[in-house]
Amino acid sequence: MPESKVKEPGRQKRSRLRSFVMNLLLTIFGIVISLLLLELLLHFYNPFQARIKGNRIILVTNKTYHIKNNRIKSLSPEVTITKNALGFRGANPPADFQNYLTIVTIGGSTTQCFFLSDDQTWTAQVGKKLEGSLSPLWINNAGLDGHSTYGHLVLLQDYIVPLRPKVALFLVGANDVAAGSYSDFDVENVRSGIQFSSARAFVKSLSAYSEVVSLFLNMYRSFTAYQAGLIHSQIDLTKQGYLDVPEETQKQFVAKHTGKFLTDYEGRLKRIVEICRTAGIEPVFLTQPLLAGFGTDDVTGVDLARVKTEGPEQSGKMYWDLLEAYNDKTRQVGRENGILVIDLARELPKTSRYFYDFLHFTPQGAESIAAIINKSLCPMLQTKFPQYARRQCSP
Repeated sequence: MPESKVKEPGRQKRSRLRSFVMNLLLTIFGIVISLLLLELLLHFYNPFQARIKGNRIILVTNKTYHIKNNRIKSLSPEVTITKNALGFRGANPPADFQNYLTIVTIGGSTTQCFFLSDDQTWTAQVGKKLEGSLSPLWINNAGLDGHSTYGHLVLLQDYIVPLRPKVALFLVGANDVAAGSYSDFDVENVRSGIQFSSARAFVKSLSAYSEVVSLFLNMYRSFTAYQAGLIHSQIDLTKQGYLDVPEETQKQFVAKHTGKFLTDYEGRLKRIVEICRTAGIEPVFLTQPLLAGFGTDDVTGVDLARVKTEGPEQSGKMYWDLLEAYNDKTRQVGRENGILVIDLARELPKTSRYFYDFLHFTPQGAESIAAIINKSLCPMLQTKFPQYARRQCSP
């Protein structure tokens, strides 16, 4: 058999492999070029509202969300969320802003209350309670889901300080537990470097730099939200089960998640105070309440100290003791700086009537929180801003 015919099958195999590799490289090259062109296009013209430009926060503005709820029984069947011209929840700033007693509430999801309609949030209800005693009054909710004090500091510098409200309320602590750096949620809103701690953190941090990644991340969220309904879900305490953890193990758990984390948290709180005071804004701190911790739920009869919570091998008491370490630091910084601290963590009753999971509030819970805040906040405001006092504070 001629030599050329013997080598033909080998040549054909190598040729097919070379052709496959070339086609693959061309396909990858085409995808990369397409993504770069899309990135360029979205950079100059993005019909979708982004949350980040440069290295600062960009909030979604002038948008209304209507969310169907068929998962959380203690919430309304349809939830309406409105973002105003600032990207906050509440009325747009009045033209004569400086003549109003202006208040902004800042925090994570327990402040934003995304799954409560506009008039059900504790911020809105605080406004209703205050407006009879103080006038003219303007109050907005600047909470952002998942934000820790890292995000609060950027929000302060980007939006709150230029706005110059007279008072800022900070509900802090929950998202700072064992937070050594920006949280997965913070990195979407603050350019803080690419995170490699997990695939989720990588994608979220990359979305702060890339319009394309941000777009696909939002499309993915929209798809999953459509499939699953609300992201949050209702806790059935009766199905959680119990955990009995040795006391020494509980102490080790708290120690592991405090230490330097708690010291850094204290530093961020002090920085918040410094920024506010320099800008002429009066800060008020609120401690973070929790359903679990101690006592018995009056609805289900579940032991809230022994109940298993969301963390691995974490009882209600462990969750509460850990969060209280951060609440104690909030109380301390407030005390040392002459700041009003409204102790929601201690004053809000532990009942599943007020929480739909361990952390987030039902409309009834938000109403109770508003009453607690009003009791302490109204007298303070009338003392510090007597020109707005109209009549005695109502309960």
